This record gives sequence, C-alpha cells and structure tokens, in this order.
Amino acid sequence: MTWDQLSINQPHLSFMILGGFTSLFMLCSSFFKDQLYTNEATFGTLCGIAFGPHGANVINPMSWGNIEQLTLEFSRVVLVIQCFTVGVELPIRYVEKHWKGLLFLLIPVMSFGWLLTSLIIWWMLPSLSWLDSLCISACVTATDPVLANSLVGKGKFSEKVPKRLRDLLSAESGANDGLAFPFIYLALFLLEYRSNTGKAVLDWFLLIVMYECVFGCIYGFTIGYIARQGIKLAEKHNLIDRQSFLVFYFVLALFCAGSARNGGVTCVGCDGLAPQSNLLFLFRDDNSVGKFQQ
Repeated sequence: MTWDQLSINQPHLSFMILGGFTSLFMLCSSFFKDQLYTNEATFGTLCGIAFGPHGANVINPMSWGNIEQLTLEFSRVVLVIQCFTVGVELPIRYVEKHWKGLLFLLIPVMSFGWLLTSLIIWWMLPSLSWLDSLCISACVTATDPVLANSLVGKGKFSEKVPKRLRDLLSAESGANDGLAFPFIYLALFLLEYRSNTGKAVLDWFLLIVMYECVFGCIYGFTIGYIARQGIKLAEKHNLIDRQSFLVFYFVLALFCAGSARNGGVTCVGCDGLAPQSNLLFLFRDDNSVGKFQQ
C-alpha cells in the first residue's frame, strides 16, 4: 500500500517533467545553442515525445479534457508573449524606417512560399485536393518567433548574422504569425463554399482581412499607445516600481490576446510596436524606473 503523502497525480508529474527538463537544459543551454546550433524547442519536443503517450506514457495530455482547446490556448499564450517581445525589442521606429523590406517579405515572399509549399504537399500527398494542401501549407508558412530566436537571439551563431538581417527576420517572424490568418482562412472558406466562390472571397475579405487583421492592428496599436501614456503618467508621479514595470508588458500581452480573441496575435504584435520608441531602452536598463524622460 502506497503512503498517500507520496502519491503523485498528473499535474504534479507534468510540473516535475517541465521543471526538470527546463533546469537541465538551462545548465547546458550554451553548449546546445553555440555548438549544436539548436534551441529549447527541439529538445522540448523530444522530451514531450519521450514522456508522452507515444513514449513512456508517464503523462497523457489526452486525458486532461479537450486537448484541441488546451493546445490552442497554450500556443496562443506562447505566441503572444513572443510577438510582443519582438515588437518591444526592435530598434526604435524600425517598422517606420524599413516598412518596404518588411512588406516585401510579408506579401510577395510569404505568398510565394505559401503556394510553393502547397504544391510540394500536393505532390507528396496526391490524395489531397489542392485546397487541402493550401490549408496545410498556410500552417507552416509563418516563421515562428520562438524558432527564429536561434538566428536573432544572443549566441555565437546569431552574432555572425548581420544585425540588419537579424532585425528584419525578427520583425518578419513576429508579424507573419498574425498575417498567416488570411492564407489559412482563404483556403478554409474556399473549401466551405465550393459552389459559391464569390461569397467565400467576400467573407474572407470582410471577416479576416478587414476585421481580424486591419482592425486587430488598429486595436493593438491603440492599446499599446494607451499603455505607453499610462506608464509615462505613472512614472511621472512615481506610482510604479521596477518589479511591476518589468512584468507590465507580459500581462498587457495576455490582456490583448484575451480581448482580441482570434485576432489576438496580430493585435499583440502591433501592441508591442506602439510603445516601442520609449519602452525599448527601459526594458534593457536595470535602473529603468525613474529615467522616463519623454
């Protein structure tokens, strides 16, 4: 008979594996990143496979409830934090100064990559229709800011990449996660309204392009601007301490992700750009509070 005090349930096992893997990886993080040119995402995936239902079956997320909803929400949290961080860490007024190169990557290059990937998938899986392939390719077209961190983050490998390219890749990886929505939903709408292409295109333009993307950008930029003014006011009257200041962008990203629903990723990306010109040096300065000059 097992002593009740030693019993471990699924949440405890999950915390143990997550904390243990993270601790061990951090001890050797420099070796993995600088010598093996890889990051935590690869080893995190391998760890999940090893302990998951297809490996040792120590933890089984399938038993936690609606696994699709859990995966979606966990992914949203990771992405919104990364996208906001990209917006904050870019050089001051970067998008304003380099919008042409960024726009070229986001529209023609991304569109070409989407179409080319769909053709490869269609060729590899001939049982699928081309619309099915377009839908799948849209899911892999966007550059994940988490994975792009191996190129744009700190390390011996990333230092060999020119800073102008690192900034461009960082901005593109943060923006294209939200802008991948039009590619995904265009294929989905065309699949749903096969007999009425006009309705599919109209719904796609109004609901996805205008509402999800354009309105999401405006909403996120507005929230970011209001937050920037709020921090300036709080700093002016000495109402905010350093600990609260450093975690402010994290909770603001979560607020935008929740309030904007499906357009949360686009919203958070613009939210990070709005306060960028003033918050950039503050997040990098250990003595930031008390130095808000503008």
